[in-house]
Amino acid sequence: MNIPVVLPVVAITVDEDGLLSARLDGQPYAGKRLLHRGDLRGLLAEITSELTTPVRVEVAEADGTTYADISTPPADDTTQEGSADSLPIRSKPGVAGSGFRPGEQVAVAYVLLHEIADDTGAAVMRLPPAVLSRHQGALVLLGLDSKTLTPLTAPLEATA
Repeated sequence: MNIPVVLPVVAITVDEDGLLSARLDGQPYAGKRLLHRGDLRGLLAEITSELTTPVRVEVAEADGTTYADISTPPADDTTQEGSADSLPIRSKPGVAGSGFRPGEQVAVAYVLLHEIADDTGAAVMRLPPAVLSRHQGALVLLGLDSKTLTPLTAPLEATA
């Protein structure tokens, strides 16, 4: 059975007064808390810390403008200090495997996108800034036919 790997989706709606409403995977999030535009970063830190996973964020502004990005858990989890009691308890999905050496570091890879290598065998891929900043040095490129595994050499600079 093939099960697709999908990031949780946080849908944010911003009304004309700058008030936020949030939904996590289609379910209302944040209860009756009154959230303003300035609370968005803290709300995303709360959600990603709770889930311990990146999330896809989709923001819909009152004027019809929409944005999408990936938000990752904060590197320092002290942002939620003192508020853990107010967080709803959710089961944490995961994967398991065996056959590794004791003490061996094991990683799970998430395929964000596919690209065809050019005539020289090089591949260039654009990734959201949040993914690059959070996972710099931990991303690898994997040739699905050749099984070549190569580290991401350098983040690309933005081009005008």
